[in-house]
Amino acid sequence: MRGEVNHPIPSSLEIAERGEAIYKEKWEAQLSESALGKFLAINIDNGDAQIGETSEEAVRLAQEKYPEAYFHLIRIGQAGAFDAGWYMSHAR
Repeated sequence: MRGEVNHPIPSSLEIAERGEAIYKEKWEAQLSESALGKFLAINIDNGDAQIGETSEEAVRLAQEKYPEAYFHLIRIGQAGAFDAGWYMSHAR
């Protein structure tokens, strides 16, 4: 289980910061054109990553390889892994 790892559980911010740093150092130049729009799940402890057509595929592959690890998910070439929006359905 995740609570049984030998190091403290990282915060969401730590996961994001480590994942972004690893992506920029190790993966961005290699994947920015060849895998545009695909998802990358980055193991924040060792820098290894799994790529998938969907977020679910990338995370599943990463968890199969490293079941106890923490991952940062990136959509290659995008500002964020997901788009979020809001609108008023009953604007006056």
